[in-house]
Amino acid sequence: MKTAALEHIYIHVPFCLRKCGYCSFYSDVFDEAKKQKYLHFLQEEIELWQQSYILKPKTLYFGGGTPSLLSAEEIDSIINRFDSSQIEEITLEVNPVTITEKYTEEISKTKINRISLGVQSFKDDELKLLGRLHDAHQAENAYRILRRNGFENISFDLIFGLPNQKKEDLLFTLGKFIDLQPEHISTYCLSLEENVPLYPLKSQIPADEIVSDFYSLIRKKLLEAGYRQYEISNFAKPGFESKHNLCYWNDKSYLGLGPAAAGYLISCHPERSRRTKKNNELIRYTNPANLKEYFQQIETKKISQNQEELSCEDHEKEFIFLALRKSEGMDLNKFRNTFQIDFPEKYKIVIEKFSKEKLLETEGDFVRLSSAAYFVSNEIFAEFM
Repeated sequence: MKTAALEHIYIHVPFCLRKCGYCSFYSDVFDEAKKQKYLHFLQEEIELWQQSYILKPKTLYFGGGTPSLLSAEEIDSIINRFDSSQIEEITLEVNPVTITEKYTEEISKTKINRISLGVQSFKDDELKLLGRLHDAHQAENAYRILRRNGFENISFDLIFGLPNQKKEDLLFTLGKFIDLQPEHISTYCLSLEENVPLYPLKSQIPADEIVSDFYSLIRKKLLEAGYRQYEISNFAKPGFESKHNLCYWNDKSYLGLGPAAAGYLISCHPERSRRTKKNNELIRYTNPANLKEYFQQIETKKISQNQEELSCEDHEKEFIFLALRKSEGMDLNKFRNTFQIDFPEKYKIVIEKFSKEKLLETEGDFVRLSSAAYFVSNEIFAEFM
């Protein structure tokens, strides 16, 4: 018997023309034969999930890697595997170097209605440092091609806190972003893992207080330009918030498909409920971050092998820090209904501490971080953990 519909689906497309110097996400060098094999096993994985779940998405997100290495026809064939009768948003991440007039015209005929463009910077020296294949001119040209072909919901990615980055460098890129007026902007503070090529330059990343000033500058400029900050790292024009990403912060189930993709499932098991007095089972799983192992997993028909069941305590912690990432904060009534606990009572000491420091504020049925707390949010979340 199938459970309720899964309404949010992430699809990882694990191919890149070249790995960026800062990226720790799983990807493989693009190869046509490997891509075709991946598409075969991805469709097999979808069919396996459909045996137990109704896949009726409201949001689909093609992430990577470089999803725009798939043809419009290939993207369309994936979308058509699902019941798309209630689709609200389909996002495709694209690399500027893959955007041509012909390709954009083709994808405009699919159901994709949101584009996430990997701009990162409008300074050529920064793009070269990051290992990006595009330059600033190509990024702007890609944006204009997308606009000409009817895309009215475009997001830019911005990376800040680069090695030796100066305030004027960031201001230049921000100025270009604001001039071009994408509907959405996602910001990322550069973090270098040991396994990435840029790691030796970690010591050249600006000091924390400088990076904090960069973040404040980004907020100031984007808010003045009419963007609304709806999450710590995300800004949007009214009505253009990412519906897919909001499912993560709002504690919704989501399915992750493809190698290295992660999923989070809230499943109802009546028999288990009678035994344990728990209505829901919460499972997080991650697919193998390796094409060969991913193919083997699908061949054995054992999807979501690498999984963990979240305890009520785990769920509560995640609920808190994800909800507090949103600018509106956490709904106290939703917390109470979910966990049968009064948040202000349980966390009274922590709330009083950060309220006195003006880092936390309560208004009506919501508790939220103050804007002064955004850059140090992880330290605050740790207190709740």
